[in-house]
Amino acid sequence: MTDPGRPLTVFTARRFVTMEPARPEATAVAVLDGRIAGVGSLDDLAPWTDAHPHTVDRTFEDKVVLPGFVDPHLHPLLPAVLTQMPFVAPDGWHLPNATYPGVVGHGAFIARLRVLLAGHDPATGPFFTWGYHPLFHGETLRPELDAAVSADVPVVLWHRSFHELIANTAALEWMGVTSVDDVPEDVRSQVDLAGGRFYERGLAAAFPALAGLFFRPERLAGGFASFVEMVHRGGVTTVADMGTGLYTPVATEAELIRQALERDDVPFRTVLTPITTAYWRAGTSPEAALAECDALHRRSGRRVFFDRHVKLMADGAFFSQLMRLCEPGYIDGHEGEWIVPTDVTDGFAETFWRAGYQLHIHCNGDEGARYAVGLLQRLLDGHPRFDHRFSLEHLGFATEEQNRRIAALGAVVSGQVYYVHVLADAYARHGLGADRAHQMCRFGSLVDKGVPLALHSDCTMAPIEPLTLAWVAATRRTMGGTEITPTERLTVEQALRAVTIDAAWVLRLEDQVGSIRAGKKADFVVLEQDPFDVGAEGLRDIPVWGTVFEGTPYPLAEERPRTPVG
Repeated sequence: MTDPGRPLTVFTARRFVTMEPARPEATAVAVLDGRIAGVGSLDDLAPWTDAHPHTVDRTFEDKVVLPGFVDPHLHPLLPAVLTQMPFVAPDGWHLPNATYPGVVGHGAFIARLRVLLAGHDPATGPFFTWGYHPLFHGETLRPELDAAVSADVPVVLWHRSFHELIANTAALEWMGVTSVDDVPEDVRSQVDLAGGRFYERGLAAAFPALAGLFFRPERLAGGFASFVEMVHRGGVTTVADMGTGLYTPVATEAELIRQALERDDVPFRTVLTPITTAYWRAGTSPEAALAECDALHRRSGRRVFFDRHVKLMADGAFFSQLMRLCEPGYIDGHEGEWIVPTDVTDGFAETFWRAGYQLHIHCNGDEGARYAVGLLQRLLDGHPRFDHRFSLEHLGFATEEQNRRIAALGAVVSGQVYYVHVLADAYARHGLGADRAHQMCRFGSLVDKGVPLALHSDCTMAPIEPLTLAWVAATRRTMGGTEITPTERLTVEQALRAVTIDAAWVLRLEDQVGSIRAGKKADFVVLEQDPFDVGAEGLRDIPVWGTVFEGTPYPLAEERPRTPVG
């Protein structure tokens, strides 16, 4: 029951874009105890203001307000770790403490490494950078790092995909991985010591040393502070960690995230999604993993919580061309990787499916998509479920036929559209050819078939900037300025739905967030311009004023000085 004595706040704005078809816009929204009480005009809300003590907050009178953005797939620990090091990537990055311009070309890449290394303090540990990609920077492996960068200081290049590391000899010694005997037997096929390369599951061989450095409390606290600022600056009020347990055991990682984000000054909520890879690595059976996930769900907090989601892994990284492709495969004949054996994934999927969990499967190539769609078909045949929302995560490549099956089987897609922007031009020249490279991320086709589509950052695969993701989806513009496959563009409306109400649907939170209507959480993003006025071309340039989280405004702090690097 509503207590008429409780105070009410009415926010006014130039325009509220509600993402609700029954009432698509408004000029006033009433908020009571963190939830929306009414939507309309001040006159429409008179029954509420007559019944409650209230204030009218006109802070947003000249601004445009949308539902708080939803990023349904990122990894809080990933930016918390990677923002501890300089970025040397083909695309530029604007981070809380520094601006890193894009670097392209082998000579320019090596030169940047040398400049950054000259300013590195060895007392802080080895020299790390993130963002290396051989198609943009030339192949740079252990011998060249030794000869051209440093033979004495440990140097590690973290690949733009995050799924690979390249280490020089000194770094291998620092890691304690100098011979094949130092590599766990089950990951040796994905470690190349001669090249200093660790990829996919092979990262496990390097991780103990990495965790000892980057998980130091003082370092991790600073990394999480950067992550919080990145989320807030993007206008995001709900995120999902789509892979809790990526670094450490699921319960341990959940506690790290809870300590960092279950705070009143964090203006967003975080949904935790256990990754079955963590249980497989530990030798935990699917049944025991399910029991732990059920127990973790019961210990959820207000801002950081489990909600009966689970993450599965199929094929390898898109940024590394390790995704699995159907015929004709890669032009150079190499094959992609399976991150986890498919029979292992089958076993975890069956157990969690029968328990009613929502399954999210990382898949990138069209062979990965074929496996994921086939898995869903087998699950439905064996144990039918309605409104299961089996989610294909990333979906860099899928054929028209696969898209039709995705629709027919009732799946949803959480797509990584930033692949188009960074990789389409390079993959047209190397590995795939223009035909298939230009057909990556065929999300317009999915929406046309009625498939609910979300766009995610998978930060740091893309910045936590939903308006930038919407811009890529609506323009399909590459870094080189090419506009590819215009038939796969989203409209502005579709792109905004993919970062609001449809993203909420993919997380099964559509009754709580994603649109502005009575009964939902009072989560808003406040913009300085109207997305429908600036159109597709202007989406990524719209300034974000700040957010409202459960009825409390959180303006962006005055920008900290950022060190330009380069």
